[in-house]
Amino acid sequence: MFEGIALGSRISGLGNNASFWEKLIMCGCYAVTTPIGMGIGIGVLSVFNGNNKSTIIAIGTIDSLSAGILLWTGIVDMLAMDWVFGPLARAGLFKTLCAMTSLVAGMILMSFLGKWT
Repeated sequence: MFEGIALGSRISGLGNNASFWEKLIMCGCYAVTTPIGMGIGIGVLSVFNGNNKSTIIAIGTIDSLSAGILLWTGIVDMLAMDWVFGPLARAGLFKTLCAMTSLVAGMILMSFLGKWT
């Protein structure tokens, strides 16, 4: 759910840089790839061996690639654009401190979520 909200906010933030059809295609790709991935996961569940050495290596590799992409997108594409080139670049001290506090609080809450799963 949160990925869809984040993607929707970024697509709407494109403004006039992307046409209606380009935005529609982006949303459609997300809406189609998620169920396809779930279907593949359900399909291979019967032959999946989570204790196999090659399975553990494959899962670790894919997880690390996914984490790297997520970090790059979060730090470079989202945070840098908002903090360096966006409205927070010229914001006052109070707004900057509120934004930083919210950012750190979100990181802490997400780390608790990661610990529980």
